[in-house]
Amino acid sequence: MSVSATQPGAINGALNQETPTRKATKSPHREDMCCIFVHAGAGYHSRANERIHLDACNDAAQIAMLILRNGGSALDAAEMAVKVLEDKEITNAGFGSNLTMDGVVECDASIVDHHGRSGAVGAVFKLRNPVCVARLVLNHTTEPLTLRRVPPNLLVGQGALDFAREMNIPELPYDAMVSDAARERWTRWRADLKAAERKAKKNGQHPSCWRVPPVASLDDEAVQQRMRREHTNNLLAPYSFASSPLPPVSPVEYDMVSSTPTSAVSQRTASMGLTASGASAKSPATAILEVLQEPPPVRPFTTEESSRSAFINSTQKIPTLSQCQGTTTEQDLNPGRMEKESANLSTTQRLSVSRKAWGDGSSEELDSTSSIPAKTPEPSFEDREDHITDTVGAIAVDGEGNIACAASSGGIGMKYRGRVGPAALVGVGAAVVPLDPDDEDQTCVATVTSGTGEHMATTMAATVCADRLYESVKKDKRGGFTTVTEDEALKAMIETEFMGHPSVKNSNSAGAIGILGLKKTRNGIMLYYGHNTDSFAMASMHSDEEVPWCAMSRSNGNASIAQGGRMMSYQRKKKTRTRTKTPGSARQNLP
Repeated sequence: MSVSATQPGAINGALNQETPTRKATKSPHREDMCCIFVHAGAGYHSRANERIHLDACNDAAQIAMLILRNGGSALDAAEMAVKVLEDKEITNAGFGSNLTMDGVVECDASIVDHHGRSGAVGAVFKLRNPVCVARLVLNHTTEPLTLRRVPPNLLVGQGALDFAREMNIPELPYDAMVSDAARERWTRWRADLKAAERKAKKNGQHPSCWRVPPVASLDDEAVQQRMRREHTNNLLAPYSFASSPLPPVSPVEYDMVSSTPTSAVSQRTASMGLTASGASAKSPATAILEVLQEPPPVRPFTTEESSRSAFINSTQKIPTLSQCQGTTTEQDLNPGRMEKESANLSTTQRLSVSRKAWGDGSSEELDSTSSIPAKTPEPSFEDREDHITDTVGAIAVDGEGNIACAASSGGIGMKYRGRVGPAALVGVGAAVVPLDPDDEDQTCVATVTSGTGEHMATTMAATVCADRLYESVKKDKRGGFTTVTEDEALKAMIETEFMGHPSVKNSNSAGAIGILGLKKTRNGIMLYYGHNTDSFAMASMHSDEEVPWCAMSRSNGNASIAQGGRMMSYQRKKKTRTRTKTPGSARQNLP
């Protein structure tokens, strides 16, 4: 594997970079050891899926350390660690992320180098690894533009996609980004949303959300809108045409020259007598949407259930792999068979069948969502499912002593199109306090966060936490600062400046947060973490270790803060093999 000190070669066909100049065959021999610190999101990780989450962190840490040991930069390692997590279906980043209201994956990502320079993308779609695009944006900021223009460090939506095209990043169909578990969640949450809006309309209340009519002023935008609508129809088709069994819906096919999509939905449109140039006053997309509008038959939810819908806060609910494999068969997914059998059942039985058909193992008495944090130990049923907040992240230190961090997220489920989350906002989802050349202690800090993005944006969580760790202070009631240890500074920041912030306290959304922090000084590297969620999956590794140290930190509930850390000295020691642990206490130290 050939790795450049500045860029790991071409990224998915991106612009050619400078030729690698060296390739180390062993760990750097200087006192500045390499280090990688990763997390797979804060929230509640079921014990049934715990190993899957820790394996994802383990793989990310090992690959990142391989890059560092071969002379790669901290940016290379942080990018690759997050890229590995994006490729894992179990995480809410990249492939398999939560879907927007129209069933499209839109992701956020950012990356920050040791100077504090950053690159980020927000609400980007049709790209498997948004962190790679964020890295290219960062590289682009270092190049001068004509007419003294200032290069951007954040691109969103169509602009980010256009930039990726210029960088030769592969563009995928919408369906290629959707996993089976994400499709199931979207179908279930869409039914919840429809039921909640019908309830609100019946009671004369303001709906929880609105669909803004698309205004396409450019031909290209019109094509993109039509592609998104047909993708939405493809997702809805298996559940809306239950009365007449149809062949499996084919993925959207794209003409690479004209970018015009064709699909099984458009074929059915022609068979229904709907043509774009006909005399009908309705467009094909409008006619199809009217046919596909009704959700699967479910009972009307209570107001309490609707208010706890999963897409209102920043948590997601993921069926376990055993549920996805064991409860869904080809015979069960036959729409005609389901309707025929449900006709012979009572109303209560039909509701139960409909609920079970969602594939999440839920029953009529169980809510489709849960809140964070949990106030009681999870029951045996809930122990089978995950409730994980959005962002994954990584912090790396290379052999030159440089620090870097990166974050990526698929966002909250059923979010508005174009919603930009904390992973794309430098200072909110990721932050770096650069090294001051005149500092005798040679201190620098990096932080990455995960949790309720809107609250983290209000409180500038990553920046505030990085500043507190850098100065080793906590904010008192009078607005002053008191010198404390880094552990105390991290805990005080979560309690006072996040959970105690007026915006968070007076919000209807849960104030969930998980933080990874790394502080590097002339004496060594210190890793810190803290979270007020039920659990937090992470892994760390330095260049003297053969395998990563993985941990699933679990709190005591009742919004208590679990935290811990790890100290890495520059003194070289004999390599020791570590083992994976699953600590359960609220305060844990990682050796």
